Amino acid sequence: MESRCVSGTRCDVATGDHVIVTDEAKGRGGNGEGAPPLYHLTAALAACQTVQIVKVAQAMRFKHGAINIRATATTDLIEGIEGNRGGVMHFNEAELFVDIETAEPDQKLERLMALSEDRCPVGRLFADAGYPPKMVWNRLPYDG
Repeated sequence: MESRCVSGTRCDVATGDHVIVTDEAKGRGGNGEGAPPLYHLTAALAACQTVQIVKVAQAMRFKHGAINIRATATTDLIEGIEGNRGGVMHFNEAELFVDIETAEPDQKLERLMALSEDRCPVGRLFADAGYPPKMVWNRLPYDG
């Protein structure tokens, strides 16, 4: 990957065949031309967890319909190093709300939950940093 500063705080990050645009909001010194990096970090967590749920479900022959995840992240400002006492953005927690359509038994759903949470490398990165994502699962009806 390569990040190129286009203007101000906007960065175009080349990831091979794709470009990710990041920028800060106008109130934080940017032009709002892309989502801030923290949003991309949170999006990566949600997407990684979704992929792991799909992969584990496939391996388990777990029948399901839609899988939707809403992710939130909480931050605050902490004191920085000398000369940066105004505050540094500090990550506090991430929470994932997983909606899954399924009629599978509770025991099988619990196994899917445990395995998919364990296999998400982005989630493990958060956990290794001392901020394991909080997971809230919600079973929805499924007729398939």
